[in-house]
Amino acid sequence: MTEPLHFQGFIKDVSYQAHLASGLLKYDFNDFDVNKAKSFGIIDHANGQVAYSKWTSPKRTRTYPFARLYNTYNSQKILTIIPVMKDEGIDGDLDKIQYSTISWMNLLNVYIVLAYYESAEKNRSSTQRNRNKLTSQKLNAESVKDQIKAVVSYKQSALHWNRTLFENRFVEIYEKAIASYEIISSKTKVKVHPSRTKLQYLESIRQDYRRFRDISLKGSQGAALRESKTEHSLEYLEDGGKSIFLIENYLGGVYHLTIDEVLRGRSGYIIQESKNSTKKFLPSISDIKDGLFKLILFANLDSLKVRGRRVEFSTRLKLTGHKVKGAIQFPCAKSEFDSFVKMNKISKAYRETLGKLNLEAADNKNLTIEIRGNNG
Repeated sequence: MTEPLHFQGFIKDVSYQAHLASGLLKYDFNDFDVNKAKSFGIIDHANGQVAYSKWTSPKRTRTYPFARLYNTYNSQKILTIIPVMKDEGIDGDLDKIQYSTISWMNLLNVYIVLAYYESAEKNRSSTQRNRNKLTSQKLNAESVKDQIKAVVSYKQSALHWNRTLFENRFVEIYEKAIASYEIISSKTKVKVHPSRTKLQYLESIRQDYRRFRDISLKGSQGAALRESKTEHSLEYLEDGGKSIFLIENYLGGVYHLTIDEVLRGRSGYIIQESKNSTKKFLPSISDIKDGLFKLILFANLDSLKVRGRRVEFSTRLKLTGHKVKGAIQFPCAKSEFDSFVKMNKISKAYRETLGKLNLEAADNKNLTIEIRGNNG
């Protein structure tokens, strides 16, 4: 297999208009409970409003939180609640937050709230009852609420908040997470991953913040390399191979990541994220939102280099679906849109989705959206 291309990108500011965003339910700060609230919404505080989303695991690829973040992206101030660790029991996964996640949020100006799980139940489902597995995990709501209150009144950038939060409170919150899982294990009689394993991770970064950043970024880069060599049977990726990017900005955010495909076009490279449905006309709305959110950074790049040489580029979301006739690329004229809708006998719901996608491509620079069938 050919080694993936390595790109270096630079970004100054991020501007994006999301047209597929779901409505945000508003919560009064005094009544907000992170464990009872929906996965995204708006928190109304006496000192201002903030849009929020929450992660169910610190691992991005396990629970795909980007679709929820997408729903909040039109708001003026955005925060996202991320557990520092999730232990699903010794027979399950142990996920820990990586600095690369913090870097991604820095680049997109999203404030982070660090959380930890304080309670859980033994998984007694028919397939898991004989295993050491936890379920119904709940976050410590008080700590989350205290951080949200501080973010509402915070006047500096998300980058500054995230760095300060990590440097001043990460160790404390991570240690609370370790202690909580010991209590959970004792109460539920479910064996969890050893505390020494979790403490080793903590000890590797306790004395040196920069070392943690370097370790995590190297790990992120390694994960990017592994992902670039992975093929998924449900992905329809005929055009190109995955490539690795190092994106940075002048404020210090750095992130290694992969993109589904990079194509060589007539006027430069096309950075493409692909979503596929084998049974429906379009991929799910959550899949589409996930793809769009991943492209926000790329669409806002000020420059892109390959082997130190500046290159031209554009970004594209490719959506492939079942029994799609013809193809269309947004933004497009009304006549072309109507012709595609008529040819495919599209339902009212799909027509509305396509209309919003057309607006999204029109309103955001350097972004196109292509729709075609997945039958070759």
